[in-house]
Amino acid sequence: MIELDGISVQVGGFHLRDVSFAVPSGGYALIIGPTGSGKTTLLEAIAGHAALRSGRILLHGRDMSGVPPERRGLGFVYQQYHLFPHLSVRQNIAYGLAGRQAGRRAANGRADELAETLGIAPLLDRSVRGLSGGEQQRVALARALAPRPTILLLDEPFASVDPTTRHLLRRELRALHEREGITTLQVTHDFDEALRLGDLVAVLADGRIAQSGAPEQVFRYPNSAFVARFVGTGNVLAGVVERAGQGDPFAARFTSPPLVLEVVAEREGPMHAVIRPEDIVLSRSELPGSARNRMAATVARLERLGPVTLVHLDVGRLLLASVTSASAEEMELTAGMRVTIAFKATAIHLV
Repeated sequence: MIELDGISVQVGGFHLRDVSFAVPSGGYALIIGPTGSGKTTLLEAIAGHAALRSGRILLHGRDMSGVPPERRGLGFVYQQYHLFPHLSVRQNIAYGLAGRQAGRRAANGRADELAETLGIAPLLDRSVRGLSGGEQQRVALARALAPRPTILLLDEPFASVDPTTRHLLRRELRALHEREGITTLQVTHDFDEALRLGDLVAVLADGRIAQSGAPEQVFRYPNSAFVARFVGTGNVLAGVVERAGQGDPFAARFTSPPLVLEVVAEREGPMHAVIRPEDIVLSRSELPGSARNRMAATVARLERLGPVTLVHLDVGRLLLASVTSASAEEMELTAGMRVTIAFKATAIHLV
């Protein structure tokens, strides 16, 4: 497993501060965050390329804080691949076994095995010059896996490939992880990757862990406005919560002019209301049901994203609703149309 115990790192003017995070043995975790939040610095600290100011890094229960990188038993795949242009694909993969007790035949056999698994066997005798981004990424991954590491670190491995290749590589990487059982920690700025790949996610902001947990938990229940916006919640409203009455101790109103919404709250005061677009029900007629928040809205514009359409709604301020593209066509939604929207008080998450 990987265990970070209150680590702090300084690189130039940037600081990682008191980061604690654990990835269970065989788990797949992702570190996500905006550019400059410290994601790559965190990986480099785990790999031993960035010195700790404080804290401990434990790999499989052993304190590695002062152990050189080559003795940590890690595989590391960089965003820019760092392949050797003068070597063939096979030689690049087998290079990961350099300095180990592996003869040439065994090294080539391992290279052939990984190339077959990753779909690059026809490229083994080619130079890495001229390979596509996806092919180079597969070679870099095979090279990192060649020594059979127990821990794999990935630094934004899909950032330099096209969307179609990115989706293919995600599936291949997840299947490879499940087959090999390698404890994996991946850095990305794309929360969609966290939902598709990870068992665990940590959101990094300004050198600190802002929130960690199962991807769906972070996605549905962000603990701050920053996390909500970063994971793409869609509707994050600043306002004030006040008690609604004496009957229900959790019944409250959230005011964010011009909206006054019914919410469920344990406390009062300034907060942010987080409303998932898919939790807003939309209709061209009256809506049945018990949702306590109902209002008229005007469709400002439609944003089609494949099978899903985001509906930008004017309710005195903008709200986002999400419907299937088939539903949007069936309702014949167009800009300027008047609609009715509704959402439950329990669908509003307060932070």
